[in-house]
Amino acid sequence: MKIAILGMGTVGSGVIKVIQENQMEIQQFTNEPIEVSHVFAKTITNQHDADFQNVIVTENIDDILNSDVELVVEVMGGIDFTFGLHQKFLSKGIHVVSANKDMLAVHIKELAKIGDENKAQLGYEASCAGGIPIINALTYGLQANKINRVLGILNGTTNYILTKMTQDAWSYDKALKDAQEKGYAEKDPTNDVEGLDARRKIALLSRIAYKQNLNVEDIPVRGISQVSVQDLEYAQADGLTMKLLGKSEYHGEKVQISVEPVLLPNNHQLATVNDAANAVYVNGNAFGETMFYGPGAGSLETASAVVSDVMNIAKFGFVGNLIVEEDANIDLAGEAASYFIRFAKGQTEVKLDVNYKVIADEDVLVIITEDMSANALEQLENSHQVEAVYVVIKD
Repeated sequence: MKIAILGMGTVGSGVIKVIQENQMEIQQFTNEPIEVSHVFAKTITNQHDADFQNVIVTENIDDILNSDVELVVEVMGGIDFTFGLHQKFLSKGIHVVSANKDMLAVHIKELAKIGDENKAQLGYEASCAGGIPIINALTYGLQANKINRVLGILNGTTNYILTKMTQDAWSYDKALKDAQEKGYAEKDPTNDVEGLDARRKIALLSRIAYKQNLNVEDIPVRGISQVSVQDLEYAQADGLTMKLLGKSEYHGEKVQISVEPVLLPNNHQLATVNDAANAVYVNGNAFGETMFYGPGAGSLETASAVVSDVMNIAKFGFVGNLIVEEDANIDLAGEAASYFIRFAKGQTEVKLDVNYKVIADEDVLVIITEDMSANALEQLENSHQVEAVYVVIKD
């Protein structure tokens, strides 16, 4: 199979390196070689010494559209331009493998239909959690189940920052700077630290899990930029660890979904996932619960997911894309939940209709409530001086 790669940064060069180094294993699976014949790029960032001999490098996308390639790999990023490219290739019956969660979270419904109409497969394993095969697991491995819950540490940057703040008592600013120096965080870290990256990924995962379309802009999101080391210390003293989670649950006719920092018991599987690692925790009615763990990003790690999609399409061809007609009814109110609440200095009394326990009351008052409704929480915030609130997940 001849393929083209759109975008030749670190992931693109990683894709070529994986294909070249693992060609024997690839051919054993696909019964044919995978040949990179074209690259669409202005410049090549070849960080892995991949061999570009006999590869046509072009800045004209028509050179690839009019070639004999059967599949294109898109690792460029961006939304509008790449959406247009996906439409063009799928409309011609050319399979597409994409790592572009930003674009897919907005346009996957349209692209899946175009692919089906033209017998073109859309693969996107690399769009969520890098080297973790969670897309294929939800699509094929767990399809005998009714999935009712997905929790994910879906962003390595924020997980690294929270790990440093928790384990080393670093300030947010110090941890962010370190993450930037190590290459985990961009110069402008907004997409990561404010939860926008994780929001796109939980939208894609929830679409597969519940077979419902989600408007990514409707998903509530809160990042970690306002998290204080003080709150992490209070939580740790009560046996809790903070993680930024993309979380969704399906309750009959409604989907509860959000991205926010939450507190987990120290013995929860997700609480032990540290540094830049990712993990996805899934509940289903037949298998119960399972967790997928691994690297969430990286050139070769992401390339592994890309090439896996390429190999499956080379072997099986068009098998049909997930077409979802029903739009999710997102429950913004949510069900009752337990909350960690820190009050402003001087606030010493709490009037609540639910039970709670005090975990600190010397300098400031900090409590953890029993399950309470979102309305009750809003009333508390209106009547008391509240400085920090986090959901506590008990199981």
